[in-house]
Amino acid sequence: MRVLEYGKEHEKTLLFLPCTAEPKWVFADSVGLLSRDYHVMQIVYDGHGETGEDFISVETTVAEVTDWLQQHGITNLDAAYGCSLGGACLTRLLALDEIPVGQAIIDGGITPYQMPYLLRRLHLAVDVLSFKLAANNRKVLEAAFPPERFTLPGHDSVKEYDAIAAYLKTYSDRTIRNIFWSGNNYALPETPAACSTKIAYWYGADEKKDRKYNIRFIRRYFPQIQLCEFPNMAHAELVMIHPEEFYRRIMEFLTHAPKDQSEKS
Repeated sequence: MRVLEYGKEHEKTLLFLPCTAEPKWVFADSVGLLSRDYHVMQIVYDGHGETGEDFISVETTVAEVTDWLQQHGITNLDAAYGCSLGGACLTRLLALDEIPVGQAIIDGGITPYQMPYLLRRLHLAVDVLSFKLAANNRKVLEAAFPPERFTLPGHDSVKEYDAIAAYLKTYSDRTIRNIFWSGNNYALPETPAACSTKIAYWYGADEKKDRKYNIRFIRRYFPQIQLCEFPNMAHAELVMIHPEEFYRRIMEFLTHAPKDQSEKS
């Protein structure tokens, strides 16, 4: 695991846990905007292109993040953001409450399956196959993530998709299996530690069907959570493709969001 730090001159801290299957530069604009106000710590997971180690599990990642923070004298966080797999890591971090977090946004976060083992293994096989197809077939990759939708304005979609395709090929078979198994089956305490964190769960309207179970689980697990649906947004689209809107929305939440709401934005 690596930690990239930005805005170290600021006292306020923000932990940034990205989604999987995307290189760190995809989040550069959003992280850069956040670093105007926060000391941002962006996690680069093991197995994700540059650490030399395979990804092991959500549990291992959260333990390593916790250790890194404590070793660097950070015993609490002002804010945290986690998307998809990062949302799974953030969910566990909040549930354990070993590092108290003032405010947290779980963006399209994955929650643990509640289904028989054989069904979970079947889902794993489908997920692994889908990932490998996208990693090794440009048409499949572009069908899943249309370049006209998932390329920042002014960027060269051909060059970016060339880079992403090459990046996905760096994932080992073990890392791919562990991402999808642990991301959907990580352990949580039966009830989360009592915490005063203000938490929001974000999701795009275009992923609402896929997030149906996650939303139901997270509302039950964190009763204080706010739900926020973003029209015309797909999974992780806001943070990757609309950095200015992402920054505006996250700062609204961090500065004056109400404590209990469910809304469409």
